[in-house]
Amino acid sequence: MSDAVSPYATIAVKSHVPMTLELCSSNYSKWSSFFRAMYSKFGLLRHINRTPPNPIDAAWYQANCCVRSWLYGSVSDSVLDFTMTDDLTARQLWVAIETHFQANQAPRAMFMSHEFHSMTQGDLSVEDYGKKMKRAADALRNIGQPVADSMLVLNLLRGANPRYSTTGDFITATPNITFAAALDQLALKELHLANADKVVASTALVASTPSPGYGSNCRSSSAPSGSQPRCKRGSGKRNSDGGQQQPRAPYPTGPWFCFNPSAPQQGGQAGGSGRQGWHGGPSWAGSSGGQGWRGGPGLLGSAPQAHAAFGSPSHSFCSLCCKNKMS
Repeated sequence: MSDAVSPYATIAVKSHVPMTLELCSSNYSKWSSFFRAMYSKFGLLRHINRTPPNPIDAAWYQANCCVRSWLYGSVSDSVLDFTMTDDLTARQLWVAIETHFQANQAPRAMFMSHEFHSMTQGDLSVEDYGKKMKRAADALRNIGQPVADSMLVLNLLRGANPRYSTTGDFITATPNITFAAALDQLALKELHLANADKVVASTALVASTPSPGYGSNCRSSSAPSGSQPRCKRGSGKRNSDGGQQQPRAPYPTGPWFCFNPSAPQQGGQAGGSGRQGWHGGPSWAGSSGGQGWRGGPGLLGSAPQAHAAFGSPSHSFCSLCCKNKMS
């Protein structure tokens, strides 16, 4: 029996205790809980709760060495420097670790309590804020100063961001609410606020985007029949000599129109389908007028024939932008 290999020798401690005990961290309570669960799972809790039997048999000694190796593999070197000596049993090593983490409890409790009660959320998320407060409460419990769940809730609301004041009022009005439930309420409010910020940002972006055609001076030439294109230009301006300038006539509504250099320079009312001259100038005819050019001889003589006027116009005007361009 003494030559048999212990069944616990092949068990990997990290698969059951996934954390490492550190001096600078406050994870002793969580670490010890994992280890006690592991001992109970394999029926070895007696190795840390009881003194070794007398006499010590080979089976007990092998199991005790396995427990010690689990402890060695789950704590940091700084912890082992303070607790590890030769020929320690698993119970002696366990007690040494526990004593080291609970030493100087009074001064440590004073500083940790001040840190706990002065904690604020700041720019932290609700989840990170809750984890930070829970770690501080665990550190107090490890040195014999446990924090009640109701005190955790009150301290959570005291240091929370002012944006959660309405949710804080609802939490305080809920009787016997737990720390986890209060944290869930704050997290839900955080999601609502984040969604509201996205909606506001999207609305502001849409409002600042100019609509298509913004800043155009004239209406399109494809406006309904009977409507006149409008330009953002003033009418009735004064001349250089102080006289009142005549208002401009409305622009033609056809898809295109031509300027007749042979038309008279003095404006008049054209007959048929013609319209009043622009700026008191020649008469106009739309592309579908069918009446040709109106008016008498102009500066260049008599009006040209229909095929000449419409076949090779000297100038053309776009009714959309009202600019003269060479053909």
